[in-house]
Amino acid sequence: MNTIEKAIERLKRGSSIKQSTNVEGVTTKVNSGSSIMSSKTNLNINFDKLCEAGYLTPDQSNQVLTDEYRVIKRPLLKNAFGRGVVPIANGNVIMVSSALPGEGKTFTSFNLAISMALEKDTTVLLVDSDLTKPGLSKLLNIHKLPGLGDYLVDGNVNLSNVILRTNLKRLSVLPAGKCGEDTTEMLASQKLKDVIEELASRYSDRIVIFDLPPIMVTTHAEVMLENAGQSVLVIEEGKTQQHIVKAAVSKMKEDSVVGLLLNKCATTHKSTYYGSYGTYGN
Repeated sequence: MNTIEKAIERLKRGSSIKQSTNVEGVTTKVNSGSSIMSSKTNLNINFDKLCEAGYLTPDQSNQVLTDEYRVIKRPLLKNAFGRGVVPIANGNVIMVSSALPGEGKTFTSFNLAISMALEKDTTVLLVDSDLTKPGLSKLLNIHKLPGLGDYLVDGNVNLSNVILRTNLKRLSVLPAGKCGEDTTEMLASQKLKDVIEELASRYSDRIVIFDLPPIMVTTHAEVMLENAGQSVLVIEEGKTQQHIVKAAVSKMKEDSVVGLLLNKCATTHKSTYYGSYGTYGN
């Protein structure tokens, strides 16, 4: 008897199948009880470990970091839901990148998603769109799971089946998934534009945060930024030269709101987070 036949026999007996993987933070559950067997992977994020690594967590134990990201998210949320000075098209689509690797874009994407998911009337979908070097997926130990790349290359992949619900009620995650040889073309395709539109419009309270590759290293980020309503450029203090920042900004969508986040500052000032935050653009 093959695996499928065994599963059918279990369903007939009205049994329930539950399988836990040994992958840290990820639990896979397959539940029966209906005529159609459905599967859903739930991501149990190890917040204790992430807290030790300096990330923001739901218990808000790091008060300084919590307060800093409250300052960061407030203008983004206003723009996302039409409460800013000027209406922003696709304002709930926020893309986070950096000019160079190692400046803290994934740290920022994750912390921003956690902070926004703690809002009482906001849900967040965090997307790892760095298909070549999926730092976010590796951080959450989901880099071996199917995700965005699989959906873009395989017409049989259901988008809902690769989005992971997490143990933070208002947060879901979409892994990077498979990386193809034509990644730039995949990310520039109409299919990606359509999926971003679908993700952004499916729920009225949803923010979609994309963790992008560094802008000056690959063309992947540049083609993704064409779909941004708002963009956050993470800059490492004392490392990234001004001309590189200007070159990165020049590649961003002209009519989107762009926020500059100065990261890894030696000192933190009361009126700022990580030293400085400024916006310009639309």
